[in-house]
Amino acid sequence: MLLSVPIIVAINKCDKPEADPDRVKKELLAHDVVCEDYGGDVQTINVSALKGDNLMALAEATVALAEVLELKADFTGLVEGVVIESRTDKGKGPVTTAIIQRGTLRKGCILVAGKSWAKVRLMFDENGTAMETASPGMPVEIVGWKEVPSAGEDILEVESEQRAHEVIDWRVYAEQQEKLNKDVEVIEAKQKEHKDAYKKEREGLTNMTWKERQRTLFKAKRHLMYFRPKERVESDKNKLPIIIKGDVDGSVEAILDILDTYDANEECELDVLHFGIGDISENDLTLAETFKGSGC
Repeated sequence: MLLSVPIIVAINKCDKPEADPDRVKKELLAHDVVCEDYGGDVQTINVSALKGDNLMALAEATVALAEVLELKADFTGLVEGVVIESRTDKGKGPVTTAIIQRGTLRKGCILVAGKSWAKVRLMFDENGTAMETASPGMPVEIVGWKEVPSAGEDILEVESEQRAHEVIDWRVYAEQQEKLNKDVEVIEAKQKEHKDAYKKEREGLTNMTWKERQRTLFKAKRHLMYFRPKERVESDKNKLPIIIKGDVDGSVEAILDILDTYDANEECELDVLHFGIGDISENDLTLAETFKGSGC
């Protein structure tokens, strides 16, 4: 369902010879996004992030739409924002690029995003120039995170480090409870499956003697005795363990999205052992060696 919010579509990579913006506009029709070229009210801007083409036109279209709709942000109160990108810098540590949506960000602010928190040490604008404050609508690079939050996480300002720890502890607990509930559902489904299989197996044995039942069950399961348990598991199907590491969170997320479209599990099943941001570590190599996996 399309949200009732103003939209401007930026069609990227239009510098490539095979670029086809019209095809993108037609595909958007399936999602109820009707561009101006097809009689709708959604603006489209053909851009190239690599070459910088039409980025100013995109900025002007955004400002013009905000003025027409009289969209205004609140510069007061606790900071709210969203993580656009995140990475690990060798000199700065965990770094996020964020957009401030409410409030004014200053050095020393305590922020929470996902299961990570930060005390803002440094801020930089899109040109790498140090900033003292960041107001709504401004992109800002934030240094001071304890861990790298994921792109798309909401950023919230809290009153103190203690409050930040409480928020994160609660989120970790809630995630563990959710996982526990899912595990319980899987276990109950497996138990029901085994119970149904057991009942089905016993249906034809009701009127047999004990010896006849044992003989029948032995014949039914005899073919499983030719393999050891380990050999049976290994002979079931091919499996490729994978470890994914990237320089930024967005790259890792893009690879995971592509793997979600993998549809050849009958031939070879992909098993993602671990994914994260940063250089390949000794632990990654040890994990790959243990599971005979590969890294990308």
